[in-house]
Amino acid sequence: MTLLELLQLLRKHLRLVIALPVVFALVAAVYCWGFMPNQYTAETSIYALSKTESAANGTEAGLSYGDLNASQLLANDFAELAKNEQVQAETALSLGMEDLSGYKVSITSSTTTRVIKLSVTGSDPNNAALIANKLASEIGKTATKVMDVKAVNVITKAKAPVDPSGPKRGMYTLVALLAGLFLAIALVVLMDMLNTTIRNDEDVTEGLGLPIIGRFPESKGGR
Repeated sequence: MTLLELLQLLRKHLRLVIALPVVFALVAAVYCWGFMPNQYTAETSIYALSKTESAANGTEAGLSYGDLNASQLLANDFAELAKNEQVQAETALSLGMEDLSGYKVSITSSTTTRVIKLSVTGSDPNNAALIANKLASEIGKTATKVMDVKAVNVITKAKAPVDPSGPKRGMYTLVALLAGLFLAIALVVLMDMLNTTIRNDEDVTEGLGLPIIGRFPESKGGR
């Protein structure tokens, strides 16, 4: 099937091609705006001072590639600590919560600084900020015990966010629209493939395996 034939086929079933994506988009929009709660992200910035760095403090200036690489590795270590059941349990217990389920924790590190950012996303902005600050404290305590870290200093404490960070309702609706369009095209093509009606000379040749030896002109006006 050529592109021109596909376009002609879609034009023939234009109602389906338009209706299905619109229905998908409407359903997604109703669900996103009607049933998906707002998500809020609270973020805190921390700086980990290693023991070797503390000993060499004042002897070197600026950031070296090794420093930044170590920061990336430290961020990965902190991310693992944030997922640790004991660390999360201690954080939840200190906040009077059963657990941290329903809250997403992520840790990132810039490629140009040694500042590590810890963010917590959840439906309650106040709890998100409390968890971010307390989790940073618990990670700092654990890191100083089991890692080559002298201290973990909090640069910026997390505050309860005012504006939601998600969900990305517009993007979900657009994805649903595109999915509906793709499904509509697939259905149109499938219906055309299953249609055994003879519509032109090529269908006769393909169906019977015989060549066309003559044609009758189409009669207009019954004559």
